[in-house]
Amino acid sequence: MKFSEVLSSVNRRYLTWIVWGLRIVIGGLFVVSGLVKGIDIWGFVYKIEEYFAVWQWSVPHSLCVMAALSVAIAEFVLGAMVVVGCYRRVSVWLLIVMMCVMLPLTLYIFISDPVADCGCFGDFWIISNGATFAKNLLISGALVYLAVYNRKVKGVYRPYIQWIPAVGCFVYLLAVALFGYLVQPMIDFRSFPVGSFILPAEVESDDDGRFEFVYEKNGVRQTFDIDNLPDSTWTFIDRTIVGGSDVDDATELVVTEGGNNVTDEVIDTDGDQIIIVLPDYDRANVSYTYAVNELQRYIEKRGGSLIELAAMDSGDIEQWRDLSMATYPIYQAESTVLKELARGVMAAVYIQNGRIVWKRSLSSIELEALSHLDNDDNALDLLAFDSGNMLKIWSLILAVLLMSVLLVDKCSAKVKCVVKSKKNK
Repeated sequence: MKFSEVLSSVNRRYLTWIVWGLRIVIGGLFVVSGLVKGIDIWGFVYKIEEYFAVWQWSVPHSLCVMAALSVAIAEFVLGAMVVVGCYRRVSVWLLIVMMCVMLPLTLYIFISDPVADCGCFGDFWIISNGATFAKNLLISGALVYLAVYNRKVKGVYRPYIQWIPAVGCFVYLLAVALFGYLVQPMIDFRSFPVGSFILPAEVESDDDGRFEFVYEKNGVRQTFDIDNLPDSTWTFIDRTIVGGSDVDDATELVVTEGGNNVTDEVIDTDGDQIIIVLPDYDRANVSYTYAVNELQRYIEKRGGSLIELAAMDSGDIEQWRDLSMATYPIYQAESTVLKELARGVMAAVYIQNGRIVWKRSLSSIELEALSHLDNDDNALDLLAFDSGNMLKIWSLILAVLLMSVLLVDKCSAKVKCVVKSKKNK
């Protein structure tokens, strides 16, 4: 064998390894990014709305939801196609088009710092704006390399069957995202996951720490305390702790009434309680009143209580009380913390002895389930769901589909090869 042929063989081998390495790393990053966005689609919607608020763009909520779904699905499906080498030209070039938007955007965020973080990996992995831009710069370079050499290395599936993995990935993430939007995220990356205590353990300290919240409006940032929060025209930026050397920098639920902190008084740490969460008064839905009243009647019948935490001022609370005909107490809480507590327009959080048992949006609670409340002492358990196990099952179904398609593809290729060899004899 000539030296040039040996060199060419070595170069092809190295090219194959490099392309496959980039496929796995770059495609894997997009898969993870799209998956965590899809799991907590509400969190991504909030991040998009935060961008629009900074730019003072008035964009309907429905368009923000569609944008969030589109980006999450595109990242997941295209990333998966890159990993397995399907649609070798189209998948890479579509990701390059996406990076043509993301790279300048993250550069702007790095320079201007309009938001605390870009939200690339949601609450699953929060990285600095500088690290985000550097990451996108490396990804863009790798995609350019793949745009040149990706077609020279075969993928896992042959072209005639590669549409099946693409459709499977699309349906999988769409189902995960819709569940997260309509019910609750299948994995809770936030500060109040199911099983945790809604109130932190008491901290021994000589000084009482207090939270200050940084909001922005028309390019001006201002600091507020929990008793003097701004209206919804201001955009939440960050939260800081003042005083209290031993206070942990973690999201803390603070409930107020008339400017007074009543958290310890209204959160029941020794019994059953349902907390109705209303993080945005502008999106409050009176149609959920029936479900709330049924939950209140049932929980009080078994000796528990129901309260509502809302991000609104005293005047709005009285107006909402009249509209919803609420006979339960309504207290104030910070909008960002309520969005951490539960996702959705309005949600219910069920706690026992201060520990979160389940939480779900009110829109996902069917009237039929509420009809069983009077007939079953454990009816509230019917509203719980094992979302973590559900995600595992759905992921297993997707993995079985992908492996089955691969097996059929390889067996088909083997059969064709045997038939062809027999014809040539």
